Amino acid sequence: MQRFLRYFIGCLGVLVSLAMRAQTPPVALIGTLVTPQEIVENGTVVMEGGRIVASGVGVKIPAGTKVIRTDGVIAPGLIDLHNHLTWNIFPRWQPMEEFGSRYDWQQKPVYNVLLTVPHQAIVKEGLECDAERYAEVKAITEGETSVVGSMQDGCVKGLARNLDVVGESELGPGRVIYNVFPLQMSPEALAEAEGVLAATPRGSLLIHIAEGGPKDASAAREFEQLKGRGLLRPGVSLIHAVAIKPEGFAEMAAHGVGFVWSPRSNIELYGDTANVAAAKAAGVKMALAPDWSPTGSVGLLGELNYASVWNQAQKPPLFTERELVLMATSNAAELVNLQAQIGSLAAGHVADVIVVKAGGTGHDAYWTLTHSTAEDVELVVIGGVAMYGDAAMMQSFGGASGERVEVCGAGKVLAAGGKSFAATEKVLDGALRKQGRSLAPLAECGY
Repeated sequence: MQRFLRYFIGCLGVLVSLAMRAQTPPVALIGTLVTPQEIVENGTVVMEGGRIVASGVGVKIPAGTKVIRTDGVIAPGLIDLHNHLTWNIFPRWQPMEEFGSRYDWQQKPVYNVLLTVPHQAIVKEGLECDAERYAEVKAITEGETSVVGSMQDGCVKGLARNLDVVGESELGPGRVIYNVFPLQMSPEALAEAEGVLAATPRGSLLIHIAEGGPKDASAAREFEQLKGRGLLRPGVSLIHAVAIKPEGFAEMAAHGVGFVWSPRSNIELYGDTANVAAAKAAGVKMALAPDWSPTGSVGLLGELNYASVWNQAQKPPLFTERELVLMATSNAAELVNLQAQIGSLAAGHVADVIVVKAGGTGHDAYWTLTHSTAEDVELVVIGGVAMYGDAAMMQSFGGASGERVEVCGAGKVLAAGGKSFAATEKVLDGALRKQGRSLAPLAECGY
């Protein structure tokens, strides 16, 4: 009965969202576009019916269109292909040591006390959907419009686009499967994954593999085991891959296997990250994602910032700021075979769009995106609906009322509908305090 009620309420949320899109008049945003393949100064994006209908310079704006001059950077919504959403209610965990592989820290008493047991208590109290709701709002404040790592019954609808929940993404093409322990998949789960990868249109399989230090033998062995399961094939993307050698990345490229890079969490836990130089040299398609709040970044803007700083420490730098932005947008869309739907400002794509405050002089719009923080997010549009942003921008977009939230001292408006976000925060914080923890803030400020 509880699952049915969740489904029913979720369906109502989707219907309300679709109705909002149908009633919303065309909107044109004017500013600096990151398409993301190029920067377009003084560009225009026109949205109607939940889709982008035109973008670029000299775009003809239809009569009756609401025009908003943003003076900011307009980009596709960020796509997060690696997260564990319900764990993002926890404050940052700062390990006092570096680990060999993920199996090492998962057995530590401190991990169990700070994370595992409190998470189990949240689930037992029936608050997992509240935790996911909090995490999705957290993702949206970081410019994310699509996520994975949600509950499979889809108990939260109408916030971020959940790519790995059947039917919730509203995008149509093949299914996305997200698996944390792919070497433990049952024969039935493996057969299901193989069916998704063989389907037309092809689905995708995102799997955690070779997570550990670069020289950890057990983590490295996972790659060989993966090949033995026949999962080195198009549609598969490996997450972490820290222990994979250059020849392994060459094999991945040869078989059309993608890679999701999470540098901050890797370095926090293992002291190093994947050999992205080898991955790039081999021609592996790469995305960027934050992993989770306890050891990764709060969201994708934070991970872009971290990756940019890490990159500048390499001599010479491995990536341009443009390449990093592509990893969080169009590259990520390609890895899940949704490049015709999300990850771009091209006409016909879903209207998942963000606006961030313009950067300082001397920096281009790519640099602005890789150095923006949550308080710089002025607007987040998902499926043509203004979900979050500065009050003035939200009002200009459609006059939608919403709930005030504060991010690092900056007042924002959240138009999520349903249960108030303040109530979600209160119930989660109360439950966590019984476990000796407290609710993590939406953003990390002043770090």
